[in-house]
Amino acid sequence: MKTALVMGIQASGISAAALLKREGYEVRLYDDRQETENNWRDRGEEIFAGLDLVVISPSIPGTHPVVKEALARGIRVESEMEFGSKFLTGTKIVVTGTNGKTTTVDMLDKVLKIMGKKARTMGNVGYPVSQVVLDGDQPDYAIIEASSFQLEFCYTLRPKFAVLLNISPDHMDRYARYEDYVNAKKRVFMGQSATDFAVVNWDTKVTRDLAEGLPSAVIQVSAKEQKGDFYLKNNYFYMKGQPLISVRESRAKGEHNRFNMLAVMNVAYRMGAREAELTAFVREYRPLPHRIEYVGTVDGVCFYNDSKGTNVGACLSAVDSVGGGIGLIMGGSDKKEDYCDFFVAIYDKVKFVAVTGGNAEKIYSSAMKVGFTDIEITDTLDEAIEVLTHAEGVDTVLFSPASASFDRYKGYAERGEYFKSRVYALKA
Repeated sequence: MKTALVMGIQASGISAAALLKREGYEVRLYDDRQETENNWRDRGEEIFAGLDLVVISPSIPGTHPVVKEALARGIRVESEMEFGSKFLTGTKIVVTGTNGKTTTVDMLDKVLKIMGKKARTMGNVGYPVSQVVLDGDQPDYAIIEASSFQLEFCYTLRPKFAVLLNISPDHMDRYARYEDYVNAKKRVFMGQSATDFAVVNWDTKVTRDLAEGLPSAVIQVSAKEQKGDFYLKNNYFYMKGQPLISVRESRAKGEHNRFNMLAVMNVAYRMGAREAELTAFVREYRPLPHRIEYVGTVDGVCFYNDSKGTNVGACLSAVDSVGGGIGLIMGGSDKKEDYCDFFVAIYDKVKFVAVTGGNAEKIYSSAMKVGFTDIEITDTLDEAIEVLTHAEGVDTVLFSPASASFDRYKGYAERGEYFKSRVYALKA
């Protein structure tokens, strides 16, 4: 009997352990933070005795001592996503990028449903790949959201469609170098061949560079240039050189969402989507909550909830999307990002910034370094809202923290719901 160690006993780890047992493995569990039955955390050398495989949850970094020792001993280490995907029977579509992953996965799910396909979302979107396999009744199309954490230990993923949306600095609290983060993203193309497709953002050098030398067919996606089968022109989505549908008919606002739709249409078209199905997708798609979500207007001030904007790139996209006299709320749990260039970029776009949370002092200092002085530190989110509703020239309050949420909340969704509740209270 083969033996496997599962590291990180949360949803993905629990699912991986169950799938390993189904496949005949003896399973050992390891978790640094919680007591659990059969936890091998304190067993020292015994952990590695007769060990054939280590399956890690996204929370476990490659720098973990147990992971490093396993690799040094020649023991195979895989992410839960890598292990679970081996048992998927349908076509795999894997989406990665710093921002827009969940939205694009949701868009793919919607367009495939419109096409009458049996599809299911999984991975970083919240449902482990291993659990989908265990559930049975597998989908014909497995739409997998892949974070850099999940891709670090992928080797044979081989998606039919690998979608790379964008890359900008993120998770610098986990990666020693930006290059390490970029290289993790590149692993989305692992195992692809000439019959597979790499759907790549052609608007940025970092993503273009990653497409060099790929064995798969590269599909160039651009929101800025008129290239490929799908592009933007005169506020229309174009298909094969002909106008398809007006951008104004889409509820998904912002250039970043138009780009996401172009990527999705490129995938769907190669799976047989007809013109009518693509236009229906553009018209019918409703954006997910906490992503530049319009909350309401109070006394002439519009409020937007972008709690999912957990990094600088996402926050910049939100600023460019909402327009108006923007009052921006930032701050939260620090991810070791540099905010100086951010404040240079928003200098003429944002009227006032209110910062709150664990990294408020850092964000404030970055603004001051580059001469952005229309900024104030507030103790609470409620106070930040109060400051911006009375700030001169502000007619739009955008909550886009450019930071993680774990200083005060369980996650971005809880943070976003709290923000919305405070806006609703203003309307009452």
